[in-house]
Amino acid sequence: MTLYSIQNYISDIRLITKEETIEKNIIDRIKPLSKKLVKNKSWIKSEYFDVDTKQGFGLHLLHEEIDHSLAVFVIAWAPDKGLAPHNHKTWAVVSGIQGQEHETNYKRIDDGSKEGYADLIKTHEETLYPGDASCCLPEDIHSVWNNGNETALSLHTYGMHLNHTGRSIFDISQKTETPCIVKVQG
Repeated sequence: MTLYSIQNYISDIRLITKEETIEKNIIDRIKPLSKKLVKNKSWIKSEYFDVDTKQGFGLHLLHEEIDHSLAVFVIAWAPDKGLAPHNHKTWAVVSGIQGQEHETNYKRIDDGSKEGYADLIKTHEETLYPGDASCCLPEDIHSVWNNGNETALSLHTYGMHLNHTGRSIFDISQKTETPCIVKVQG
């Protein structure tokens, strides 16, 4: 039996995005494939566990199209580290490989008309474990936090490379919205 590989996954997501234009349909079709890929851990390299100490996580780019679309990353999250509330400005599918990631979802309650201002309320929380998957649409806002004792590893698939979407990070207590750019390793 042939194992489902990164190359199979990339071929499949290319096909899905050619066949589908509705983002919800895209993530619904990619989610089971993402879960299938993380079951086979033979493609995972030791460097995928490297974490940028300043960020508290490490983004490892596995694939990106020339136009920055269809970006696939492995992200390593250091224990007790994560990323404050943020959006993606593109669809996303995340599947847990190792450890655990606590996701908190938010709803924006202001109308977005005041630049640099955002008022968010918490709507849902859950912890993702290996084999679990979650999805985001472009305007969804969530935070991710490794609430475990080991480095958490997850597969992230996006419609566009994160640093090319114009996404934002939010400070709930200050009610601010600022650009979110992350450092990508290798």
